[in-house]
Amino acid sequence: MGKTSFSLWIDYLDQDFIRDDLPEYLERGARGVTTNPAIFRQAIVGKASYKARIDDLRQKGLNGKRLYEALAIVDAQNAADALKPYFDGADGFVSIEVDPALSSDAAGTIEEARRLYRAIGRENVMIKIPATGEGFIAIKELLQSGVPINATLVFSPDQTRRTLRAAKNGETPMVISVFVSRFDRAIDERLPRELRAKTGIINAANCYNLVAEADRKNVRVLFASTGVKESALSADYYIRELFGDNLVNTAPLAAIDAFLDGKDRTKRIPIAQDTIETFLAKIEKLGADFERLCDKLLAEGLAQFERAFSDILSELA
Repeated sequence: MGKTSFSLWIDYLDQDFIRDDLPEYLERGARGVTTNPAIFRQAIVGKASYKARIDDLRQKGLNGKRLYEALAIVDAQNAADALKPYFDGADGFVSIEVDPALSSDAAGTIEEARRLYRAIGRENVMIKIPATGEGFIAIKELLQSGVPINATLVFSPDQTRRTLRAAKNGETPMVISVFVSRFDRAIDERLPRELRAKTGIINAANCYNLVAEADRKNVRVLFASTGVKESALSADYYIRELFGDNLVNTAPLAAIDAFLDGKDRTKRIPIAQDTIETFLAKIEKLGADFERLCDKLLAEGLAQFERAFSDILSELA
């Protein structure tokens, strides 16, 4: 997989979207799709269009996790087929996550990842693995066996370094999903106005620099959690502020629409390391314990995805 320029992926998926909207977004320049348990919960539980499929699978004796996987596998297959013309080893992927409850179980993660990858049966599928202690073990083994990986819920430079070590000397494609906006939602109220809506960007840029320095030909940074919650910011704020070469930004539809409709393509990444260090020193002087914040956001992210996955299974029981 060679290096590529900026890529825009869609952080959303459901069966109606694949049929009705995905082709247009691909024509406009989107080049991949990411999912997570919260997205699948929104699609499967919240949409009447899934009812016929669910009823049919229940009549076949499926329920709970088996029913969920049957739905998610078909959606992933259909998305992968739509993306296939754009697949080049770097772009054209759809991501699907293993059960987040397995984040502390390396063997269970490996088994489920391989099973899902075989069941979907498409080369342009990435399996999402949370970047935890046990997750790094799973990531290393899965990459060595040829399973493309989306290392997700990355918040810290330390997680980035450990994920890079897991990918050392590999050729299988991987993205490192660095979450962005959750930092600002967690810390902005404690910062002066001139420093707000910047912590997530600075941290993402720091992780980007680590990946660039490592120069792994099969690895790219993917900036995730780039939806805007603050009304004063433009919908595509985090896409524009993290625009640069050899990276992916996965974003919700509102952010993608705003970015594709706009004309600002100024490269703001990379950010100089001394600028990053100066900013982090400022917020630490204001009382921010950055390492502790990263740990807190990781724990919250895992808990959120576990709740969403549990809710899906309860609805499909």
